[in-house]
Amino acid sequence: MTSITEKRPRGASGDAAEDLRDSLDVSPQATGALGRPPRPAAVRYEQFRTFDPDDARRFFAAAYTPGWRITGVGRGSAIKHRRYSAPAMTLDDVLMQGRVNCEIRGADDVLVIQPRAGSLTASVNPFSEVDHPVLVAHDMPCALQVNSARFDVVGIGSDVLRKAAAAHYAPLPQKIRFLDWRPRSGAAARAWHRALEYAKATLCSADTVHQPLIAASVATVLATAVLECYPSNLTADNDVLSDPAVPDALKDAVSFIHCHAGGDVGIHDVAAAVHLTPRAVQYLFRHQLDTTPTRYLRRVRLHRAHLDLLSSDRSVTTVAEIAQRWGFLHTGRFAVQYRQTYGLSPHTTLRQ
Repeated sequence: MTSITEKRPRGASGDAAEDLRDSLDVSPQATGALGRPPRPAAVRYEQFRTFDPDDARRFFAAAYTPGWRITGVGRGSAIKHRRYSAPAMTLDDVLMQGRVNCEIRGADDVLVIQPRAGSLTASVNPFSEVDHPVLVAHDMPCALQVNSARFDVVGIGSDVLRKAAAAHYAPLPQKIRFLDWRPRSGAAARAWHRALEYAKATLCSADTVHQPLIAASVATVLATAVLECYPSNLTADNDVLSDPAVPDALKDAVSFIHCHAGGDVGIHDVAAAVHLTPRAVQYLFRHQLDTTPTRYLRRVRLHRAHLDLLSSDRSVTTVAEIAQRWGFLHTGRFAVQYRQTYGLSPHTTLRQ
């Protein structure tokens, strides 16, 4: 992250103690024993402050990917940004004085904006004042209207998000897609907030600077908390199937697929099991789960193959055998689907 020297308008007075704190790097690297170079710090700290609107616009365009577009910054209004960086994540403390508009585009890496003080309104459509964490993700951009507010911005890499999903959810879709920018419930928002407070306490601790394993674990904690907090296609099955308004036929169809995933089943078998036409079953899956019965069956089988790869001995089992066991007759296509879903080849999983 590029650091820009603070600029003040003429005649502005600052807090000397705060200026001194801002000039300190809280992640020092001690000299190594016997003159050896020190190990890289596990946590990096960077800070930016300005009173200049142009500097603020350039900074926020470069600090995030995709860059933020901010407008309305008044000359003389303070903009402060402090960042803690750890593997696969960033944690930012942002203060904006005056009225500022922020346009934030979504990406595969997710952002969570946590209001802390002042007035902050968010819009996916329409604008409304928020007191809960706001998710920005792929196909889910956000516009913020800031009125002298302080807020946290948590950035989590897509790779760690997928690893966290693979550890806790089954079957895993090829792409994680969030369904709402708002938490699923007040309890989910509170759980996210507890995870965030843990992350802040850990990253801000001087001890963590030289504890890379602990620093790396913070991203996993936050990724898991995000997946639990916001509705997504990972949880859509459980969310829908626990809803009493969902037709029993869909619940029965999903149960049938899970019970018979290892057999020779297709859409007509599913339809016969729930006493519906194939077209009606297709509609239920499309409307409620945003997929088709065939794709859902393939996801279940891919996950079963994943579990077999994890538990098998490569000296007696091959990837081709496991793939064929779960209906994937072409090992090359199976390997492509597996890599797209789990981020590594099935041969690597089997070796591990």
